Amino acid sequence: MNDTSPRRGRPRDPERMRRVIEAASQQFLEQGYDRVSMDAVAQASGVSKMTLYNYFPSKEALFEACVTCRTERMFEDVAQSPLDPSRPADGLAQIARQFLALMRADDVLQIHRTLFGIASSQPEVCSRFFKAGPQRVRELVHGYLSASVRAGQLDIEDVTLATEQFLALQLGSPHVRALLGMGKPSPAEDEALIAANVTLFLAGYQSR
Repeated sequence: MNDTSPRRGRPRDPERMRRVIEAASQQFLEQGYDRVSMDAVAQASGVSKMTLYNYFPSKEALFEACVTCRTERMFEDVAQSPLDPSRPADGLAQIARQFLALMRADDVLQIHRTLFGIASSQPEVCSRFFKAGPQRVRELVHGYLSASVRAGQLDIEDVTLATEQFLALQLGSPHVRALLGMGKPSPAEDEALIAANVTLFLAGYQSR
């Protein structure tokens, strides 16, 4: 992958960075990945093309930054107020609630549809998306489950497998329908799903 770490030189201006990410995110959403150009992003965000490339050496790196920002924004409440590992029922419900809110969001659904369309021709873009989005979510869940195991609340031999199981429980045919533009579950339906999934998960993994 191309290097996405900050380059040496002048520090990045937070406000300018925000404008770049917002402009790029909007263009990726409206036009799809292939039709977005770095020139157009620079113009829309009010920065020079040289500045944009100084921040992001490629369109792939810019896309990854947009996905990372979107994921972090959805989970910022969890990051600012760490979940209590001694109360897994509450912690898992909050993680599931944030995860479903992210996955059900219109812009995220559109990103997924775009990626499915370019998966065979743009594998590097899909790899960057996975690293910036799904992988970060999995790391958060893995960290929380591990902390709950250390706290004596959960009994899990394979935390990686349990992480996949918990996230997979939140999806299913309702989410496939949403991806296909056939409507999304109501908030009440998602809350019922979360409650049932947490109960099921804890039935298998809560310490006796």
